[in-house]
Amino acid sequence: MIRVAKKGALRAEYTLVSAKNRTTLLLQALPMGKIRLYAPKGYPVRLADRFVLEHISELRAAHKRMESVQETLPGTVLFKGERLPLFIKKAASGKVLLCDGCITVYSPTKEPAKVKTLLKGFLVKLSLEDIKSAIDRWAPSFNETYGRVTIREQRTRWGSCSAKRNLNFNWKLILAPHECLEYVVVHELTHLKVFNHSQAFWNEVGKRMPDYDIWRKWLKQHGQELVI
Repeated sequence: MIRVAKKGALRAEYTLVSAKNRTTLLLQALPMGKIRLYAPKGYPVRLADRFVLEHISELRAAHKRMESVQETLPGTVLFKGERLPLFIKKAASGKVLLCDGCITVYSPTKEPAKVKTLLKGFLVKLSLEDIKSAIDRWAPSFNETYGRVTIREQRTRWGSCSAKRNLNFNWKLILAPHECLEYVVVHELTHLKVFNHSQAFWNEVGKRMPDYDIWRKWLKQHGQELVI
């Protein structure tokens, strides 16, 4: 939802994203002067407007910092639904750091293939961490056992549950909004209980994530954009 917060001479346009499973506010300054606020489902919009305006100085400072690095910016990379500035720096050994809203790849060479390999390895690792964390949160509500959890690069699937109850996930979920990753985790855990896509299956998904269809449709519409 696009909102315009106003108070006197202050004015700020921002995107308000409401999520059922969120319990805190998360305010983000994005490239191109954009602002996004994540809020719990049902959070009053007047309070959301007030929160944005209370932090307008910090947001403007963050946008100014982003503008100051544009001349040296090699590119951007998708991370949890946002485009973060991507920096490439020469170093004796390869590593990747996420800090202050930027991703920096340290590499012995700036050869694109080498940089991409380092970046992908970093994102795969974070994807596995986030997926395991989501499984730990959601699994108790199913009271079902599962086997291995693996990360893959599937072309047509975001996740799968095998007959042996092993859970597989596409690492590119780390590029999508975090709610997409949460939805896929809930989806695959539900297959431990209902091994089909019947109405009973979707009822179980909806019990845990009432807004799941928003993120299901998002992946259908934007899945092909999730590349590095």
